[in-house]
Amino acid sequence: METFSSGRLETLVVDLANMSCFKALAHDFSKDGCWIVSDRVDRIRDQVGLRISGVESLIHGTVVAYGDNAARVSFRREMPERTEKRSEIRKAVLIPAIVCGQTNSASLRCRIVDASLSGCRLEAENLDRLPDAIDIFIPDLDLPIPARIVWRSDGQAGVRLNWPFIEDAEGETSQALAARTEQTQQVQNSKGSDETAKATTKRNAPKKRISAFGRPPKKR
Repeated sequence: METFSSGRLETLVVDLANMSCFKALAHDFSKDGCWIVSDRVDRIRDQVGLRISGVESLIHGTVVAYGDNAARVSFRREMPERTEKRSEIRKAVLIPAIVCGQTNSASLRCRIVDASLSGCRLEAENLDRLPDAIDIFIPDLDLPIPARIVWRSDGQAGVRLNWPFIEDAEGETSQALAARTEQTQQVQNSKGSDETAKATTKRNAPKKRISAFGRPPKKR
């Protein structure tokens, strides 16, 4: 397995099973996957989305191994087929969300009250104002989650999620991460060069002569 970057990138991890988010450091990137480090990795069990600054979409992955506050994420796994969604476990959650219509200007503050890999349930008043095609915004994630309302009843709505993943998991993910890690390395190298230059300038600066009384001696 060829690793194209061992540097660390700040990453937002989205647990697809319950739509929760937490920050982590990702490292040892290859076309097959990466490692993520956080004291919260033991809370995730399977499918995740990685949101990395500079990468246009979420990177889909599957947790395949655990270490000390670390988890190995594989980019090779695929989302379960739609036919498997009946066996998905719905988890009770309470996530504030803003939901916007894709085909009109409607916008509502809602609560997500349960979630699974492929869908969630919304609670709010006036859900009938929303069209079927919607975008869901959740805390910490700066990307909208495209979705479709499949049923509505008494202030609730069932929603099918269409997570915004990079489509070509191996090709696009590798290219995007390689570009991002190279950019990060350039920034780090630039900072290192600036610090070295400052240290050299300070070291070469003329030193003031201080007398025993704490003042520079007068020129004669």
